[in-house]
Amino acid sequence: MSPRLPASRPGPRIRRRYLLLALAVLILVVGCLAGFMVLVPPAPYAPLQGEDPTRVTLMALGDQGSGDLQQWRVAEGMERVAESEGGLNMVLLLGDNFYGKALSGVGDPAWQLKFERVYHGRWLSRVPFYAVLGNHDYPDSSVVELDYARQHMGSGRWQMPAPFYTRDFGEVDGRPLLRVVFLDTNADGAGRQHQADFLQEAFAAPGPAPLWKMVVAHHALRSSGGKHGEDSALLQQLLPAMQRSGVDLYLSGHEHNQEVIVRPGEPAWLVSGGGGQTLDGLKPREPADGTLFAVEQHGFARLAFTAQGLQLAYYDPQGAREKGFTWARTCPWMAQGCLTPEDGAQ
Repeated sequence: MSPRLPASRPGPRIRRRYLLLALAVLILVVGCLAGFMVLVPPAPYAPLQGEDPTRVTLMALGDQGSGDLQQWRVAEGMERVAESEGGLNMVLLLGDNFYGKALSGVGDPAWQLKFERVYHGRWLSRVPFYAVLGNHDYPDSSVVELDYARQHMGSGRWQMPAPFYTRDFGEVDGRPLLRVVFLDTNADGAGRQHQADFLQEAFAAPGPAPLWKMVVAHHALRSSGGKHGEDSALLQQLLPAMQRSGVDLYLSGHEHNQEVIVRPGEPAWLVSGGGGQTLDGLKPREPADGTLFAVEQHGFARLAFTAQGLQLAYYDPQGAREKGFTWARTCPWMAQGCLTPEDGAQ
């Protein structure tokens, strides 16, 4: 019986060829996927049906338009929370929607890589995204973002009918559950004053008054952020209008972190600017600054409104709950004294 010879192993050159071939196949697959994402437009979205009008649930994040892996991670966390917490009605984008090179038009590939393909899944793919403009969206991208909404491009989820606008959401006993005024805080002094007047008119419009009143913009008016801090010019022009209108919440980005601040006689100042860009630091807290929550963290906020109250929570990119607050609608004060941390919130 002849002895068996050991199986021959491929030499170094053959192994190198196998590795190069595998790498070429991988590059080809990745290239095809990237080409599909950029060149093939998404299908028009099918809005969710049968939603309960007495409850409005939204997620909010700003400074998200990096296109980096971190933006995708936050989006995955949003989808995870929508699934685990019982659904979603909309997403609010708080500005700086596109970093880097300005958008060239409504067909720019950045629409796919920084919006359309990022926010996907059972929930995110079927809800509208109401957006405001940030300083990084100016000057050129702002025009394109408005055109994208007006022309109902892409999936149709992108909502930005004008630089500033108002919308009602939900209904309870013939009253709007939530009225939101979306502002463009990049405007000059005269433009901001015009928007302050617009804000007051929106909340004083004829008809049943909304149960909840919220203002959404890019720039934070009060902030614990170490990079920008408070904006005294915006405070001087917008705060009196919000106080006269009884606004409950002011929701913004600009600071790349998460914050909740309350002051006597003022709206709750909510910052959710950890949507995907590099984080900003925080300044040391002072005993009287009214900061209830401040973390240098990527993630998003979730707000659930009913006629009985508000549930506010902040999440990290994986969808883990960081901090929760409640606000009973029967509370007779403004944010300070009404917006309270939930027991056991981490």
